[in-house]
Amino acid sequence: MNIRAAALTTAFLFAPLAAFAHGTPPAPTHGGIVSEGSGEHWVELSIAGDQVTAWVSDEDNKPIPAAQLGGKATVLIDGKTQAVALSPADANSVTGKLASPATGRVTAVLALTAGGRPVQVKFVVPAR
Repeated sequence: MNIRAAALTTAFLFAPLAAFAHGTPPAPTHGGIVSEGSGEHWVELSIAGDQVTAWVSDEDNKPIPAAQLGGKATVLIDGKTQAVALSPADANSVTGKLASPATGRVTAVLALTAGGRPVQVKFVVPAR
């Protein structure tokens, strides 16, 4: 009886996680890396030289208009942290500039707003 109760409890605990899973991320369309953000959004990030660009779409992979986007990126390069303000750009993207061009492996944490909702996502990306 206790084993059944434990199995049922476990099933109920993990059921909400399955309900919110998005499955396989969409393919990157801008040469970046795609990751699932909080708030049921997909975010593609590209860091090229000193330019940080993120494209945001909803859970159905429909683009969020740039006018509804904003936020900041905290970027770690060679052990040094840079805060980058991200402003609306083309289509469904936000962009900002690093103090100097990124090289090698870069860790970035984005704190965005998309349609008034907070979206957070972490990336480890190669700089281009």
